[in-house]
Amino acid sequence: MATSSIVNTLGAGSGIDVKSLAQSLVDAEKTPKKERIETKITQSEARISGYSAIKYALSTLKTAFGKLNDANDFSSIQPSNTQPAAFGVSAGPSAEAGSYSIEVLQTALAQRTASSNLADRATSLNGGAAFTLKLSIGGVSKGSIDVTTATPTGLVSAINGAKLGVTAQLINTGSAYNVVVTGETGEAQNFSLTSDDGTGSAVAEVGFTNALQTAANARFKVNGLEVSRSSNTINDVIDGVTLDLYANSTGAARLDLNRNTASIKDNIQALVTAYNDFEETLRILGDSTSEVEEFGGALSGDSLLQSVRSQVRGMITNNSSTPGTTIKAARDVGLSIDRFGKLTLNEDKLDTALQNNFSEVSTMFSAGTNNQSIYSTAPAGLAGGAINSIEKMLLSTGLIDTKSKSATTQIAKYKEDLILLDERMEKLMTRYMNQFSVMESIVGNSNSMRESLKGTFESMMKAYSN
Repeated sequence: MATSSIVNTLGAGSGIDVKSLAQSLVDAEKTPKKERIETKITQSEARISGYSAIKYALSTLKTAFGKLNDANDFSSIQPSNTQPAAFGVSAGPSAEAGSYSIEVLQTALAQRTASSNLADRATSLNGGAAFTLKLSIGGVSKGSIDVTTATPTGLVSAINGAKLGVTAQLINTGSAYNVVVTGETGEAQNFSLTSDDGTGSAVAEVGFTNALQTAANARFKVNGLEVSRSSNTINDVIDGVTLDLYANSTGAARLDLNRNTASIKDNIQALVTAYNDFEETLRILGDSTSEVEEFGGALSGDSLLQSVRSQVRGMITNNSSTPGTTIKAARDVGLSIDRFGKLTLNEDKLDTALQNNFSEVSTMFSAGTNNQSIYSTAPAGLAGGAINSIEKMLLSTGLIDTKSKSATTQIAKYKEDLILLDERMEKLMTRYMNQFSVMESIVGNSNSMRESLKGTFESMMKAYSN
């Protein structure tokens, strides 16, 4: 008999609210079990929030390390040039502070030679038959260039397509067309270009004898010493400095290389802040008395906290994978962890390290590399190594995500337990109601017999009294 049907037939015999009684008995068994399961769900949800908080703190720490893991992050030299129209300057991380006298005497030039005048871009050359060009650079033969389309346009395409160290352009002067061929800069890059009609004779219409510019080396003085280079981009004269020559200077220009370490110090201070925020997050997660909503104390007693804390602390306290002679670790630039687990920065020690051992500071943090892949097996420096370690901790296959997924699975299981508990309690309610139905039937029959006997006795008493 269904519970709803039973309820409609009860209450007439004993006068007891048997439905409430049955519900009270069911609740007495169900409520503590339900509360225990719901508590487990709440705790598991808090752990998931705790794992997310760890990942967020690690991501913030990774971002802070990311501002110190490339050599370019230590490009603190700011060039100042009194004649920027004559030359440009850029300084890399290995550049040192100092002042220089720069005088540009001659920029590097490329040979430029024009062909004889041609009537039109589609003018037929060599009677329309294919021919070849023979190229030599610096007196060394570079091979032949096959001109299969015997027109000025085809000639230009053939030269450029050969990629032998010269380029060609078709110029319309207004009165004729000329093919202008340009080599590379530097006096050693002078070239000659001759034609062959296929019989060993030159093609009559194709001659490169009109010299427009002679190849020459760049000439300039650095602190009074004359230097010659084949290119206008010079990066091997002053360590870490690239000069781009544009034009002759007016006398000597002054080049000052001044070191500005403010941004580097800001990035190191940002690392201190990120580390301390990370440590505070772990403290809150592990404090069972914490009143922080959502995840305070959520991971109290979880061994993951100590594991993660130990790994991150090692990123600060261990020697760099690319130590210098003087600067070997973060402690050598003023970073240290106090007895409360807080990371501190001794700015005086940092200033001294940046002033006296700047290159070693850069290498200690960045390994002197840029954009090194996390999959590279080469030493990555303190910051690069920290980023690699944090990346592995944040992977979906890492311990943090594994624990989070386990907690999610547990929540699903607890919710299934709640469903099963409801089903069992429904059956228990039905059983109680069935049992109370039998009881009510017995009580009802007893009451009926009592009323019948009472009526009989009352009739007998009336008969005797008459």
